[in-house]
Amino acid sequence: MPELASFSALRFSPSAGDLSPLLAPPYDVIDAADAAALKNRSEHNCVRLILPDGSPDDRYANAAATLRQWILEGVLDVDPEPSVYVYRQRFEADGRACERLAIFAAVRLSPFGEGEVLPHERTHAGPKKDRLALTLATRTQLSPIFLVARDADGRLYDLERELVRTVPDVEAATPDGIRHSMWVVSGETGDALLSAASSQPLLIADGHHRYETALVAAEALGDSVKAAYLLVCVVSQVDPGLVVRPTHRILSRPPVSCDGPFDWVSTLADSFELKELGALSPSEAEQRVASAAPGSIIVALPGGAGNWLASARSDALARASIPSERARIAPVVFDELVLGALYGLEVDKASDEGLLSYSRSPDGAASVPGGGCGFILPPVSLEDVWATAARGGRLPPKSTYFEPKMPSGLLFRPL
Repeated sequence: MPELASFSALRFSPSAGDLSPLLAPPYDVIDAADAAALKNRSEHNCVRLILPDGSPDDRYANAAATLRQWILEGVLDVDPEPSVYVYRQRFEADGRACERLAIFAAVRLSPFGEGEVLPHERTHAGPKKDRLALTLATRTQLSPIFLVARDADGRLYDLERELVRTVPDVEAATPDGIRHSMWVVSGETGDALLSAASSQPLLIADGHHRYETALVAAEALGDSVKAAYLLVCVVSQVDPGLVVRPTHRILSRPPVSCDGPFDWVSTLADSFELKELGALSPSEAEQRVASAAPGSIIVALPGGAGNWLASARSDALARASIPSERARIAPVVFDELVLGALYGLEVDKASDEGLLSYSRSPDGAASVPGGGCGFILPPVSLEDVWATAARGGRLPPKSTYFEPKMPSGLLFRPL
């Protein structure tokens, strides 16, 4: 079973002022405009650590220098004793008020094959190199990874709900409308939370790159006992605030050059049963595909020329050697029967060449300019994610999007 431990967090001190302008989303969802806006919010916004300025040769050293300076100034301070940190997010999803509870702790790192922490997605190489350099320069884990606990008996969730009835130690609100609260817990209550969260293997919801990076960093920092653990945020699967969204696909160009419009429908008909849906708003298309047979996708033709529901043909699945348990997962179907069958490309190469991009909103996939095409996917169920991980399999990159993301800046874990 996984080993979870309390730790002494490095946190913004009262001298830093209101925590709200100091928080940031995870690094991988921040673009240049977002980074500039976050920096304008405060000279101490944590984006200066997780996405530091400077040339490729200097940026990691700049992050380390900034971190040291904030500690010297008393902007950041280490908690006096190891603790577990209970966290509550309040947000809106689909027009309703939601709440999600979690604990921040440290998990002992183990190779994926040992089954204590289960991955479910493949990763890209670039982000791992970047995060490793940042970790080694700062000697600090700056952002948590997001784990899901099976919590079949609801013990973790029940303990969290009992605890959050008390007054929080930390409160903040961010421009995305999310309200953040945190409780610092130690002693028997902290031990009970850790025990409940670690009774079964944990699933990586978000942060595959950072977990793999931490394994490499632990090897590089072999004399550091702390490096054998990783900062994590664990959510119970029974928590009703655990929202899983799809990530949609965009192809910037057709698989062959042609003088006129490319006929996507006849080309895809070799592998899919296609049903014309007519005009749909992006949100209607997302709802329609979510209620279709598992593994179905919606093809959003370029220029708003129409939408087609595409369900993989059994003979096409057989030709591509896609077993039934994976045929129900739309990102797998897209990778094999669209990207692989039409372009002969793996995901990494397609992404590097600018052919494949992603959109968290169906609007982006429904309005592809030129001769490209959008593909609106349904969410992957948590049960399919668990089943894939339990078999030792991986889903394509960006198969799941857990919303909202866990913020950076609430706490850090020094090595």
